[in-house]
Parts: sequence; C-alpha cells; structure tokens
Amino acid sequence: MKRQARFLVAFSLLLSLLLGSASAWGLDLKEEKELGREILDMVRRHYRLINDEEVAGYVQSVGQRVVKSLGAAHYDYRFFVVDDSTPNAFAIPGGYVFLFRGIIELMDSEAELASIICHEVAHVQARHIHKRLEKGRILNIAAIVGTLAGAFLGLEGDAAQAIAAGSMAGAKALELKYSRENEEEADRLGFKYLCAAGYDPKAMVSIMRKMNRMSWRSDSRIPSYLLTHPALGERVGYLELLAQNAAASGGTCTVRDPMGDFPLVQAVLMSRHTDPAVARDRFRAWLDDDSHKVGASYGLGRLALDRGEVEEALRHLRQAAAWKPDSSLILTALGDVYHKMGRLGEARKALEQALEREPDSPVAHLRLGLVLQDEGRWQEALHHLRKAETLAPYNPRLDYHLGILYGRMNQLGEAHYFLGRYYQQMEDRRLALFHYEKARSHLSESDPRRKEIDDALEEMDKKRPRT
Repeated sequence: MKRQARFLVAFSLLLSLLLGSASAWGLDLKEEKELGREILDMVRRHYRLINDEEVAGYVQSVGQRVVKSLGAAHYDYRFFVVDDSTPNAFAIPGGYVFLFRGIIELMDSEAELASIICHEVAHVQARHIHKRLEKGRILNIAAIVGTLAGAFLGLEGDAAQAIAAGSMAGAKALELKYSRENEEEADRLGFKYLCAAGYDPKAMVSIMRKMNRMSWRSDSRIPSYLLTHPALGERVGYLELLAQNAAASGGTCTVRDPMGDFPLVQAVLMSRHTDPAVARDRFRAWLDDDSHKVGASYGLGRLALDRGEVEEALRHLRQAAAWKPDSSLILTALGDVYHKMGRLGEARKALEQALEREPDSPVAHLRLGLVLQDEGRWQEALHHLRKAETLAPYNPRLDYHLGILYGRMNQLGEAHYFLGRYYQQMEDRRLALFHYEKARSHLSESDPRRKEIDDALEEMDKKRPRT
C-alpha cells in the first residue's frame, strides 16, 4: 500500500516534469501518446509485469474486444498485468491500461474484468488526466527529483519527508484523484462500452461493490482503486440504476458467456502464486464441483506441463476441452502440448481452431508462429509472430523468437534488434549491447529503430555500476 501511494505521487510529479513548460498544457493527441510512452517506460522500470502468455494474452484479448466496441478509438490501446497483490488498476495517457494481479484475484468472471477495463478505457477516451493536468501548476524541478528519489530509491521516514517537502504543496493540484464528474462520465461511457462488447452490465455493479466492501473490512487494506476513484459507494447505486434502465428499455447487452475463459486464468494465477502441491490439491478438490471443474483440469494440465509431464498434461487438457470445447485458451494450451510432443500437424490444427474462436489472441499467434517455424514455413511464421507482437508488445520470449526467425531468414538488422530487446529485458547488458551495436550496423540511417537503440543504450549506460 505504501509503495502504491508513493507511485501515485511520483507518477503525478513525472507528469508535471514532462509537461513543465507553459505551452505543454495544450497537448495534442500525438504529444499525449509520446507522454504515455515515457510513463510506460517508467512503470516498466519500477513494477514487474506478468509476462505469462495465458494471463497477459487473455487480458489483452478482452481489452481489444472492448476497444472494438468504442467505434472510433483515439489510441492504440495496450493492456498490462502488474504482478502485485494490491487491488488496483489505472490508465495513463496514450491508451496504456494496467490491472494489478490483486484486482483480478477479486473478480469472479470475465464480465467483471471487462467492466474494469471499460471504466479505465473511458477515462482515457474522455482524456480526464489530460484535462486535470491543464489545471495544474509547474513544479520546482529539484523538488521533483527529490520526490522521485524518495519514491523509487526506497527512502523512508524523515529523509523522504524532507526530500519531498517542497514538492507536495505544488503537487496538490496534480493529484490523479478523479472528480465526481470524471467518475460519472467514465461510468456512463464504460457502461456503454461494456454493453457494446456483449457483457452483462450488472458485472460492473458487482465488481465495484466488492471493492467497496473491502474498504469496510477491518482486516483488509483499503483498495488502492479508491485512492484514484472516489465515491465508489455512492456510485454503486448509480450503476445499479443504469443496469435497471437498460433492462427496462427492452434491449439486452448480454451476448457473451460472462465467465469466458476467466476460470482458466484464475487457475494459471493460482498455479503461479501458490505452492504447487497446495494448488494441485485444490484443483483435485475442484474436480467434483461443476462450476470449477474446467479450471481445475486446466490448472492440473498447466502444473503437469511445468513438471515436463506432457502426457499427463495432455490428458488433463483434453478433459478440459471436452467440458469446454469452444475455449480458445484450452485449444491454445493443447497446441502447446502437441508442439512439445513433436506432433506439429495436430499442434497447428489446434492453434488454428483457437484463432477461429479468438482472432486477436496474442498467445495463439505466438504459438502458431513457433509451430510454423519448426515446419519451415518461415514467412507464415513471421506473419503470426509479428501479429502477436502488435497485439501484446514487451514480451521477452516473443522478442527472442522474432530475433531467431529473422536470423534464419538472413534479415540481420531485425534479428539483432529483437535479440537486443530480449537481452535488455533479461538485464544482460553485455549481450544486449552486442546485439544493439550489430543492429545499428545493419539498419539504414533512416530507420526509426536506430533512435530506439540509442535510447536503450543510454538507459543501460545510466544503470551501469560506476567504479
């Protein structure tokens, strides 16, 4: 909780630093997108993002389904999962939306996940942060640097207070706490997006009610979501009224299964953040519960695959597929198992079926690309890997395989560029530097990636230990 509060303060101050000139308050969309990328880099440096393909890819797929319901979208939206148990979510300028693992663990359905995504997307579409920044004040740069140091270098107590003292008064006008008017507009827009995406609007009421209840539990932290999204308790009634009016109008929003593949993602999170033996016992107990048996089989399959027991994994995943044959995520997992078994034709068929059900699944595109690569169908493989990179960037494993494939195709500039990105994310400075320098020697002078490489080299140089 303390870390999250420090981040919100530092986040506000970073915005003020980047928007420090008087002319910057009139940001256009291009400048706002550039600002978003700067903040994204900051978030990535100070939070661990979940790169698990099923979890990150699934959230990205649900997010893109919401985006399609917007009509005209101002941004190329990207969705990320932060590996933190704090129940929180936030969006930043430029269309970047972050959901913390803690808030996903509060949810019970895909519809609830889509509800939070819709609300955050609504804040971005309405440019609420941008509008609040226009009312802010320019801060003293020295105070900003001090506050950032206090937030991210772990300074506590009197030291942090002394460093931040000059910043907090100036930062007050830049707090990211949305106004009541902001929230009502985001509720109204988010509700519309949720219906257009085919989800039950009552899901927005249920997830907001859960977070509001947490604030009254004596044994629980107040959800961080309440720090930036005020008056949640009052708004639950307003959301209920919206849902009742939608039902009374005679139209229905719900065309999708409200659960979707959410139980499978819950199983993945449990298998990753619970002792494997405890998770296995829990999954086995769930097999007798019709509401949990698909997730239980999927979870047991994932645990078996982690142990390298592919035959057992295949048995559990086939059972899950028999219970839920329309699941893109289960078909994608089956494709992964078949691939590991060397059964490339069956792997390709399962993954193609997964993409028929969910064309924007980054994990299905990634895994199909790897199968096609092993079949020697390099151009087709490249198409699917690049599609996966477009849908869900910043995946180290994907960067690695793109580098390898481009190398096989003798496109050395691209090969070294993606391998440089991979080793940079792996924090292997020596290999990242090697591949980035090689990439620069192969890429043309006009290639915009040369600037990305220069920026990456500069960033790595800043982190280099000084003797």
